[in-house]
Amino acid sequence: MIPAGPHPGPKSWLVAVLWLALALAGMFSVVALNGRPLFYFDTAGYVAQGETALNQLGWRAEAPPAPSTPGQDGAAAPAADVAVKGTVDGSRSAVYALFAGLFARLGLLEGLIALNAAAVILSVWLMVRVVLRNTDPARSARFMAIPILAACLGSLPFFVAYLMPDLLAPVMILNLALLGVYGRRMRWPEVALALALASLAIVSHLSHLAIAILMLPVVVIAGAVLGHRRWWLLPVLVAAVLVVGFSEQLALRSAASAVAKSDVIIKPFITARLIQDGPGRDYLDRHCPDTGIPTCALAEALGRSDDPMRFTASHIVFQTSPELGSFRLLPPDQQVGVAQDQMHFFLEVLKEAPVQTTLAFAQNMMAQTLKFAVDMTIPTESQQQANADVRGSIFGPLVLGRLAPADGWIGPLTQAQAALYAVSLVVLALLMVLPGRLTPQMRALALIVLAGILANALVCGGISQPATRYGARVIWLLPLMATLMAMLAGRADRGAP
Repeated sequence: MIPAGPHPGPKSWLVAVLWLALALAGMFSVVALNGRPLFYFDTAGYVAQGETALNQLGWRAEAPPAPSTPGQDGAAAPAADVAVKGTVDGSRSAVYALFAGLFARLGLLEGLIALNAAAVILSVWLMVRVVLRNTDPARSARFMAIPILAACLGSLPFFVAYLMPDLLAPVMILNLALLGVYGRRMRWPEVALALALASLAIVSHLSHLAIAILMLPVVVIAGAVLGHRRWWLLPVLVAAVLVVGFSEQLALRSAASAVAKSDVIIKPFITARLIQDGPGRDYLDRHCPDTGIPTCALAEALGRSDDPMRFTASHIVFQTSPELGSFRLLPPDQQVGVAQDQMHFFLEVLKEAPVQTTLAFAQNMMAQTLKFAVDMTIPTESQQQANADVRGSIFGPLVLGRLAPADGWIGPLTQAQAALYAVSLVVLALLMVLPGRLTPQMRALALIVLAGILANALVCGGISQPATRYGARVIWLLPLMATLMAMLAGRADRGAP
């Protein structure tokens, strides 16, 4: 246990409050500029799923309206067309849906924004506290607020304002990196807070579980290279978060079976991605028709049209038109079969075409790393229509705010943010290679965060499809970490193992 320093005076606390106020002002800047929260097509789906769960838990209310669930092309479709009878859509997080439903029931849907801001503040504060081991709140608050303000020049405030779980992905990355480097010297309340934040994040979206899985070997390698005693404890802490993620998935399946008498089905994103990239389509051409391969039903559906856009992953999963639709035009039992077969289908395709499949995932990951504009956080008319029935917002109906993409500001903003991210990456690289600037633990911390950004690109670009929303949700970690590491450069690492 590291002894506490001298008791800080009232002036120190006042300075800390001012720094915190500045950080919060930066994070809430987009909410203030827009005048309303930002939302996406799936916001309505989370609210409706959460309200349904609350009804099943005994908090009865009038039945929520069925949300609209769209394809990536923005065409809305009724949720009833997506959820096959006797199944529960496992593509959305039941935990995040409960938060959304609870806040909506309380008339405080914007509580999701407060949740976003609190998760970021706590994560950065905890990292600063552990690395500095400084009890002076003014100094700790400055080291927390300035990096957050740097991140606010990037995409961070857009995702704070976003009524979606995306911001919890970088929150998870920060806390897994902290546990993976400093976990052995963290005090138990600090470990508990980091585990709680990472656990909340990992259960908020299925992609976060995949990102954490990819980060675990990086933590193992970092611990082994650092070479301190009981290095294995660090990956154990990260693995504990993975256990929470897997447990949530098991609990969802058990609850769906016991309460709703349904199976949990995840949309066939991997299958669609493999088909668009080529290896999956080649596999189907070689093996279909075959009644022993459930995905061959999808191959037959794809052959009903000559439109080449039919093979786009988002169209495969979401579209319902005769020209572009396939999966959702199948009979319900075949939709379930294709969805349940996607992991087996992936392994079979990988076995037959390992090089092509690996290259496709690598290309998608590289494409994803270059997509970081905030355009997908700005609502459109079709997204407003999809969320027309959402209730419980302080601001009233979810409608468009003052930030309109048509005003031409996204292009210049994206260019400015690209320069910010490039400079941040260069600063991080220089700090890590210049001798004596950062301690080994600080370098490991930055490297694991960078690994998390790449893991996000692999998961989102490789399994779903490259999209600006997926890159923008984590890219603000670059200016945050570059600023924090620059402030820490040359300092002794008092939290080092």
